[in-house]
Amino acid sequence: MRFIALYTFFCFLFSVDVLAQNQSKPTAPTDSIRTTVDTIKLPLAPSQGFNEVVNYTARDSMIYDITNEKVYLYGNAKIEQAKVSLNAAIIEMDNTTKLVKARPSTDSLGKQVGIPKFTDGERQFESDEIVYNFDTKKGKLSQLVTKEGEGYLVGEQVKKNELNEMFIRGASYTTCNLEHPHYKIGISKVKVIPDKLIVSGPAQLIIEDVPTPLVLPFGIFPVQKTRASGVLLPNYGYSPQRGYFFQGLGYYLGISDYFDVALTSDIYTNGTWGLHLDPTYRKRYKYNGRLSLNFMNERQGDYIDTRFTVAKQFNVRWNHAQDSKARPNSNFSADVNFGTADYNRNYLVTNTNVLTNTLTSGISYNRRIPYSLFTYNLQARHEQNTNTGNVSITLPTFNLTMTRLNPFKRKIQIGSQKWYEKIGMTYSLDAQARASLPDTLFFTRKLLDTLQYGIKHRINLNSDFKLLKYFTLTPNFSAESAWYLKTVRKQWDTLYVNRTTASGEEITDTISKETIQYVNGAKQALKYSGGFSINTKLYGRVNFKKGNLRTIRHEVIPNIGMSFAPDFGTEKWGYYRYYARPVVLKDTLQRYDQQWYSIFDNSVYGGPGRGAQAALTFGINNFIQAKVFGKKDTTGEGRKISVLDRLSINSSYNFLADSVRFAPITVGGGAALFNKKINLTFGGNFDLYDMDDSGRRINTYYNSSQGQLLRFSSFNLTVPLSFSADDFNKNKTPNKQTPTGSRTGALGNDAEREEVQNNPNNYVNFNIPWRFAVDYTLRLDASRRLGRDTLVVVQTLNMNGEVNLTPRWRVGLSTGYDFANKELSRTTIDIYRDLHCWEMSFNIVPIGRYQSYSFMLRVKSTLLQDLKLQRRRSWLDVD
Repeated sequence: MRFIALYTFFCFLFSVDVLAQNQSKPTAPTDSIRTTVDTIKLPLAPSQGFNEVVNYTARDSMIYDITNEKVYLYGNAKIEQAKVSLNAAIIEMDNTTKLVKARPSTDSLGKQVGIPKFTDGERQFESDEIVYNFDTKKGKLSQLVTKEGEGYLVGEQVKKNELNEMFIRGASYTTCNLEHPHYKIGISKVKVIPDKLIVSGPAQLIIEDVPTPLVLPFGIFPVQKTRASGVLLPNYGYSPQRGYFFQGLGYYLGISDYFDVALTSDIYTNGTWGLHLDPTYRKRYKYNGRLSLNFMNERQGDYIDTRFTVAKQFNVRWNHAQDSKARPNSNFSADVNFGTADYNRNYLVTNTNVLTNTLTSGISYNRRIPYSLFTYNLQARHEQNTNTGNVSITLPTFNLTMTRLNPFKRKIQIGSQKWYEKIGMTYSLDAQARASLPDTLFFTRKLLDTLQYGIKHRINLNSDFKLLKYFTLTPNFSAESAWYLKTVRKQWDTLYVNRTTASGEEITDTISKETIQYVNGAKQALKYSGGFSINTKLYGRVNFKKGNLRTIRHEVIPNIGMSFAPDFGTEKWGYYRYYARPVVLKDTLQRYDQQWYSIFDNSVYGGPGRGAQAALTFGINNFIQAKVFGKKDTTGEGRKISVLDRLSINSSYNFLADSVRFAPITVGGGAALFNKKINLTFGGNFDLYDMDDSGRRINTYYNSSQGQLLRFSSFNLTVPLSFSADDFNKNKTPNKQTPTGSRTGALGNDAEREEVQNNPNNYVNFNIPWRFAVDYTLRLDASRRLGRDTLVVVQTLNMNGEVNLTPRWRVGLSTGYDFANKELSRTTIDIYRDLHCWEMSFNIVPIGRYQSYSFMLRVKSTLLQDLKLQRRRSWLDVD
């Protein structure tokens, strides 16, 4: 703690008593001896309780006053013992009075130099004068300055008694590292009981030498080298919806260096209250994690109001991460987030939480079995839609995979490789249980009733061969076997419901719908397929003799193949059934249609498809690059740029299909423009066939019905764009992230770098003057419903950026445009000001449903985290 150094210093001064007592009695007629010896080493007598050497030096001179039994050290005087040292311009040791004094000197300009400085390991402090008595064990210091952790302690007068207790008058404490600090906490009196307590008198906050009304009458602080437990002070304020409040009032338990826990509460004057339990644990180079349990008892309205409600909200979060060096062959991680629908919006008001309508969780353990080809993974997943209230869980999922194996490859290769040695095999096993139901039924019997179980084996065989030197043949075969404990049976039911109208007439309503029943019993779903593909590469190049553009290179990769699969919809397999569905037009039964379904519908992995397959697959990929020469290029090699990263066209033709044999044509591509600042991607689907009035594909070519070759189906385009000042800085150097959220200084150790990586939003990088990013997305979908063609257009535009107006001011903006409503989407403005030892932040959401603002002025140091001025208003409190 900050006062341990004072205690250690006085113990060190006591040891100097030995040095004075070892001075020889006068043996010469002279009264004093002046020597220029720089260093004298004296062994300490074991009988005196010391077994280490005390070294002392002086740059100018040493004077031994034998008559008065004094020793004077002048000019950069220094006394050392082990890790403890004392430096001063002048040090005087008196063996008669048992006093040692250290003081500075004055140079020709009248400035003090050689201020006494005491160092014990990493701790050090300065004082204008140090006096210590060996016999009484008492000492006195004046104008003390010491640094402990992130703070500085200054005291006008410091005294120590024989019990090692210290008394400081005119003390002040600050975390500002300037000689004239921006702020300090002035304390009239301080008493220090080593390793026990620090007791202070009245303390007052002083900012820029101006006393403030913030005064504490006294303070009692435990002094411990380990984590200390204590009361957590709350935030306070006013909410128009909930009244006055205290948030974060509680108690902190520093149980050990590896585990601590905070229990806090929220109290509102309208009767709303909440409890929060936040344990954290960490073992360096092993693992770390945090658990957060939150409960709120929320009250809306007045007791006498008919709209008065009481709602219980909760949220559970758990994060666990394992260090990669702890267990190289295995890893365990967890990211759990679940709770009631409104907790995030009402009590975790951030820029992202209010817009989040899905809560996801995942717990995973994976392990690579040493000296084998196998890796297994065990997972549990959860997904909760806070809008619909639907919860989907997968508990658990087990996956076992085998890396590629060449079973026919010779262990000792002699001669060329045979064709069968290239055959490779992979295997995987997957098992899971899955359920989906409303959150109101999550902790009921319904959860077990809706669980779907399944286990699947999959094996793949593939290889590749060279044909005619320029072609590559890739054959493949795969087989999959899935097992289920229950299957589906469907039928069309008609229900007749009698009811009485308002006029008293008795009528019968007819309700027809598809009903589903589950049949227990193990059932296998087996499917297999095979095929091959052939591809090659073609290159084309155009050279230019003039201009900066010298070469355009075009790479074309055509591919063609065949895929085969039997018809798993025949009666032989028993995977498909049908029921008769009536077709009624104008209250008249027209006919019954056969409605086919798979007995594996709604199962974990689904079932094999209907229809035999002997499909010809074909496609082509294109890549275009260019070589350009700049005006300042002296190497003569030029620079390669990508013009088109990818342009692919793919489709297939199934020879065994009854109709609609051509599959839709898919087109996709991408390009990195302007030195990869714009990564454009696009894709689309086109069809050779027309649709019926319900939007289903029919066996009529679009060219025959509409006179056009292809029918447009869908298209998507994504254009992300980002620029920063570094892109225009030719002499740029790597940026160093400077933390400004909770500490200052460069990232010089592993702990600080890990803190920035884990919490990047808590830090501001002032090394980048400005940054700007735009993300535009366009999606077009063409469909036909009830004979009408519709085109659905979905566009999103998001923008964010920040600019450092000065080295201390940063302004950030995040916004977007809603094309459907023709208005700005959620917009946030962030303003940050670095005030050296303080910081100011202001966040505002000025428009939209979730309008809010937050203002914070606080000390950066975590030691004084409660010294802050805070004002905020959530979207729930906006009138």
